Amino acid sequence: MKSLQDWVYDLEDGPLRVWMVRIALFLIVVGLSSWIGLREFNGLRTFEAMDLAQQARQLAEGKGFTTLLIRPLALWQIRANLGNQAPPVTAFPESLSQPLYPLVLAGCFKVALVSRLISFELSSEALKSFRLYPPDLVVLGLQLVLLVATTFLVYSWAHRQFDVGTGVLAVVFFLGSSPLWNQAVSGGEALLNMFLYALAGWFFCQGCCRDEEAENSGAPSTPWPWYLGAGLALGATALVQLVQIWVVLTAFGLAWVILRRGSGVLAIGLLVGVGCFVGWLVRLWWVTRNPIGLNWGFLLADSARFPGEAIWRTYTFDMEKTDIWRRLGGAVLRGSADLISQGPALVGNAVPGTLALLAGLHAFRRSSAAAGRNLWGGVAVVLIFVTAFVQRAPKLDGHAILMGLLPAACVYGAAYLWIVIERWRLHLELLGRLFAILVGLVAVWPTFARLLLPEPALFAYPPTYPPIFLFMKSWFEPGEFQASDLPAAEAWYAEQPTLWLPMTREDFLKIHDRVSPVFSILLTPASSDVRMYSQMLSENSEWREWADLIRRQKPPSDLPQAFATSLPPNNEYLLLSIQKRWN
Repeated sequence: MKSLQDWVYDLEDGPLRVWMVRIALFLIVVGLSSWIGLREFNGLRTFEAMDLAQQARQLAEGKGFTTLLIRPLALWQIRANLGNQAPPVTAFPESLSQPLYPLVLAGCFKVALVSRLISFELSSEALKSFRLYPPDLVVLGLQLVLLVATTFLVYSWAHRQFDVGTGVLAVVFFLGSSPLWNQAVSGGEALLNMFLYALAGWFFCQGCCRDEEAENSGAPSTPWPWYLGAGLALGATALVQLVQIWVVLTAFGLAWVILRRGSGVLAIGLLVGVGCFVGWLVRLWWVTRNPIGLNWGFLLADSARFPGEAIWRTYTFDMEKTDIWRRLGGAVLRGSADLISQGPALVGNAVPGTLALLAGLHAFRRSSAAAGRNLWGGVAVVLIFVTAFVQRAPKLDGHAILMGLLPAACVYGAAYLWIVIERWRLHLELLGRLFAILVGLVAVWPTFARLLLPEPALFAYPPTYPPIFLFMKSWFEPGEFQASDLPAAEAWYAEQPTLWLPMTREDFLKIHDRVSPVFSILLTPASSDVRMYSQMLSENSEWREWADLIRRQKPPSDLPQAFATSLPPNNEYLLLSIQKRWN
């Protein structure tokens, strides 16, 4: 029977204190996630989120890795390489996204469908009282689960490697990232990537700490399961974002330099991820005759010849005229300059990012902490370098690729702050804690600030207005080929194979005549609101040939889609169709 003194000790310095901290953190994180998520969520907001969601639905419905979003460049690639054996647009293979996030989301969709929590079909009565598309809530639920899980991995990692104070401060840094919450309420793969990075960091820390403790005490240890888990988790990141394969290969090389024991086991875990990645490349070769599918398009995206999204909307393509290597060299120089100028804020929070950068120069006394610093420092250098190849415009709100480094930045940034405070040798320990609290408040201010802002609109508009797409679905026959300047929304909400409107009308007519008839064209504020009319007509504008229709200047006499109607709200959506289907 424990005495009162024993209970007091457990509460102040024993295991009970640790569990009290964990329970408090759990309640705070879950409460904050639910509050911000439900308060700010108004449907999927980004092109990427809707694209990945419709891929996941295809998987959940047993249609395999196919997509309803047809990029003209993908259509060109497959038809150029496969000829008459090219698949129809109703069973078009996905060749751009990596498979892991759609698979995870498809599993969530399947569970929700089997339990009858959601349905992809909405009745006319449900549309009248429409608030949120039910499958969108599944995406939000997955994002919040990943956010909560990553938060506790960050705490467990920092606590195991350093102490409770570092764990709490690391969580404050993590939750203070405004881009993190933007990713959570927008949807997308960034949070899954952060979760895998945090899981790999926690596993690696456990293995290193067990090795260190065994070396100090002389007792035997079995760290290999932790190193294997770290390798599997980090290897899986290559199945979330293609560029992460360079991180996996870097970690494979660093494992033999950093670790005295366990490097082989860590390498085995990484090789499993590489093997799955190679299997995906084989699948891409099989369906496109290109080992990386359509991902080479990122090297030309938003370049002088292909401004904005023009590369994906190009159907008449000639690789020999792109001068890809010279343009790639210039793009790398511009991308690296952008990344360096924006600095540590690219990981999602400038405060822990800066502190982590300084921590990379600190000589940690514990070998386990030094091993983690070397691994994640090397990974960060390589990831920044390869990101420069696809960096095109300044990221004012974090970088979807580099935010995978946020968990490590929070852990080592928090540790370095406590080290600096301890070196000051303040007479009052309370002063050091107050300074840490002040830095934590600065780091978490972006999250506090968004709580003070008014709630967002009912829908993420413009340009995504789900009721329009769901309402139009009743006008189309299943499998009819459509075209739109916002194809991800039409593919997701209307569940129709949708062509991303090509750069030129000539390309559009080629696809209509030679590939598959396009029954309608939907123009949304995605094209009309992003440019001034003079910019649309400029020589390098990606919307130049569609400016007359976007501005409603004249009927499309050269297109077979002769019937036109404007749609709410405020008649900002224009639907052109081969035949009249509306009342």
